[in-house]
Amino acid sequence: MKHICMFMAAVLLSCCLSLTSSAQPRAVGLRFGATGLEASYQHTLGKNFIEAEAGMDFGYGGPGFKASASYNFVFARPAWSDRGSWALYAGPGLAMGYVSDRTTYTVLVSGGMGELPARIHPADHGFMLSFTGQVGLEYNFWFPLQLSVDIRPYFGFHINDGFYSYRSKTGFYNYGMMGFIPSLSVRYRF
Repeated sequence: MKHICMFMAAVLLSCCLSLTSSAQPRAVGLRFGATGLEASYQHTLGKNFIEAEAGMDFGYGGPGFKASASYNFVFARPAWSDRGSWALYAGPGLAMGYVSDRTTYTVLVSGGMGELPARIHPADHGFMLSFTGQVGLEYNFWFPLQLSVDIRPYFGFHINDGFYSYRSKTGFYNYGMMGFIPSLSVRYRF
């Protein structure tokens, strides 16, 4: 019985060691940008990687929540330094969340000449679903730290809750264009 337990422990230990030696690199950290603050996770799959973020979105009318995921293709690894490694990447993704966006409503305003149409542009919260495209540059230090700068615009729609007594409205997610402003990610790589 003692020999069987020792054999099983040796098999379990060798399986664990083989799994950890073939494990793909991962990174976890924060992403700071014009659209908000997000927790970030990156998992390497061969040469490419999957990136997922979730966090606060600071839109036109107050905070909201947004989650996104993208599959990034590393298309260049320039040798710009002796220590560490560089990577240029790009890839598609999806995003969804409960965020605020700038909307346009046409209302009738009473005036001296009767009722006239007027446009108002309030910030309104609602559900967002969009496609994303990400392009970036990352640097992996020789110690477990990763920095990356990227742009990630959102192309999709936004279903608003409805401004005051007006009915809800579906339209283009306007605030998604803020993704063209570069964001900085800081991650611990393990």
